[in-house]
Amino acid sequence: MVYQQTVSIFSTTWWTCISFATAFIMLLLILPSYYSWARNKNYTKFIGAIILINLLVENIYGLYLGVWSIKQFLPLHFCGLSGLLASILMFRYSNKIAKILFYWGLIGGFYALITPEFDFGTQGYFFYSYTIGHASIILVSFYSIIYKDFTPAKNSWLKIFILTQFAALFVGLINRILGSNYMYLSTPPIAQNPMILGEWPWYLVVFDFLALAHFFILYSIFHKIKYYKYLFEKKASKQSSNW
Repeated sequence: MVYQQTVSIFSTTWWTCISFATAFIMLLLILPSYYSWARNKNYTKFIGAIILINLLVENIYGLYLGVWSIKQFLPLHFCGLSGLLASILMFRYSNKIAKILFYWGLIGGFYALITPEFDFGTQGYFFYSYTIGHASIILVSFYSIIYKDFTPAKNSWLKIFILTQFAALFVGLINRILGSNYMYLSTPPIAQNPMILGEWPWYLVVFDFLALAHFFILYSIFHKIKYYKYLFEKKASKQSSNW
C-alpha cells in the first residue's frame, strides 16, 4: 500500500477530487434555501452523521485491507480534528467550536484539497473518504456563517493561534509515544505546496508563521466583507425608504 500519495495539480485525479468536493459542498449548502426539510434540525444531524460514518468506514476499510495502524488512522491531523469538531457542531451548535473550525477548517480544508496528500493513497474508498472528510469541514464552516450567523470574535485569530500551539504540543507528545507523524510534526508532508520549506524543525517554524498570517488574513477578510455588506444594505434600505 502507498502511504502519503500526492497527485499532480490539474491532473484528472485532481480535477475529480475538486469537482466532487465542490459539488458536495454546494449541494448541501444550497438545499436549506429551497426545501423546508433541509431547515429542520435533523438536517444538520444528517451532515454530522455523514462525517462520522465517513470516518468509521475509512477505518473499517483500512482493517479490511489489512493496513490499519494506530500510527496512521487516528483523526489527529488538524483536518481530522476539524472533522470531529464539525460533526459535534452539526449535532449541537456551539459558537466556541465554530470559532475553532472557522480557522482550522477553512484554511486546512482549502489547502488539503488544492494540494492534496492522500494519507492512505487513492485506492478504493480512501479517495472518497479523503475528499468527503476535507470537503465536510469547509461545508460546516460555511454552514455556520450562512445559517447560524457566525462571526469570528475580536482577536479570535490570535486566540485560536495560541490554542493551536497547545493542540500541536499534545499531538506531538502522542507522536513521541506512538512513533507517528500526526499533524506532520515529525517529518514534513510531501504535498506539492510551495509553503513547505526546509527540514525538521525549520519547516514547523514556517508553518507556525504562516498559520498566524493566514488566521489574521482570514479574520480581516471576513470582517471587511461583512462591513461592506452592511454599508450596501444600509444604502439599499435608505434608497427604499426614499421611495
